[in-house]
Amino acid sequence: MKKYIYILCLSLIVTLPVFSQSGIKEVLKNIEVNNPTLQAGMQLNQAQKLEARTGIFLPNPTVELNQLWADRSVGGNANELAVVQSFDFPTVYANKNKLAKLKSATSDLQYAATRQEILLTAQQTCQEIIYLRKQKQLLDQRLKNAEKLAELYRQRFANGDANRLEYNKIQLEKINANNASRLNNSALRAQLEKLQALNGGHPLDFEVTDYPQTQVLPDYSSLESEYLAADPTLKSLRSESESARREIKVNRALTLPKFDLGYRRNGGSESKMNGFKIGLSIPLWENRNTVKQAKAQAEYTVTNILANQQTLKATLRELYLQAEALANSRNEYAEALSSQRTDELLNKALETGQISMIDYFVEITLLYDSMQNYLDVEKEYQNAVAQLLQYQL
Repeated sequence: MKKYIYILCLSLIVTLPVFSQSGIKEVLKNIEVNNPTLQAGMQLNQAQKLEARTGIFLPNPTVELNQLWADRSVGGNANELAVVQSFDFPTVYANKNKLAKLKSATSDLQYAATRQEILLTAQQTCQEIIYLRKQKQLLDQRLKNAEKLAELYRQRFANGDANRLEYNKIQLEKINANNASRLNNSALRAQLEKLQALNGGHPLDFEVTDYPQTQVLPDYSSLESEYLAADPTLKSLRSESESARREIKVNRALTLPKFDLGYRRNGGSESKMNGFKIGLSIPLWENRNTVKQAKAQAEYTVTNILANQQTLKATLRELYLQAEALANSRNEYAEALSSQRTDELLNKALETGQISMIDYFVEITLLYDSMQNYLDVEKEYQNAVAQLLQYQL
């Protein structure tokens, strides 16, 4: 019976119309513009940049006017006007400006990390849609085949050429094929709606039915080096670490004396006096432990970078090995499927009595299971590669 052991022709899956990668790329461009999470992220980014620029300027000057009235019998009312500007030690403002720039850069990188996450989700959603469309073609073929056999055995059963057991098996296969097709349609609609939601509710004309040509993965050491250098999350953590180190300098400068400088004028009914005011704060208690806290925070950021980097390396290594294994499995399936015939011969063998109904269902189950396995392996490979190359988005 080996000559009847074959799997659905590979052309059902791999000879579909080939679309250029611009199909997914155009979707990602639209989502980058319309996605509500990214729109909110841009607004948050602007708010954080403005927040970083607060507190770097001089405090507001103060104006004081004191009016004193003397007893009428004595006379000689007096008044006093003082205009005073307070300011920190000059190095505070230089360090605060540098800290504000670092915080703005961190905010940009945090937005970039959110953007990458959203675009990766959109890309994987597109890949899931392509997978479901490929699966739909397989399930449509299975349903068409089941309906054809159901009609054949209905006639045979009516003519007494088939028994009830054979007829029932064919009916069950038809029911199973119908159920699988309905589930596929439901899942496909859900993914299309998810893609539209990612685009802010705006419809997308995404009709791609095959994966774009997959970029060849570089060797692992090169990939790891490029990923770690470009990953926005790691870059954001590094920027936070720089900010923490700058925060130490800011807090150190804040422990230095503060100054008050101003103009003072005394006047009254008889004489007027002009002068200036100089004040100096003695830094004894206000900023105690702030430098220690800033140093502890800086040490934490360094440790956090190392921890995240090690976790990311382990994840990358796992994904890379998974992608290699999936690539090998995909190639093996492709090679095996390309040498097989269509399922029409299996149907003819059943119709002409060359194989029994039991043998037919054994072979047809192997046929569809193998095709489904190929689709699953192909999808998992595409998703693994997408995660490995997400730093390029």
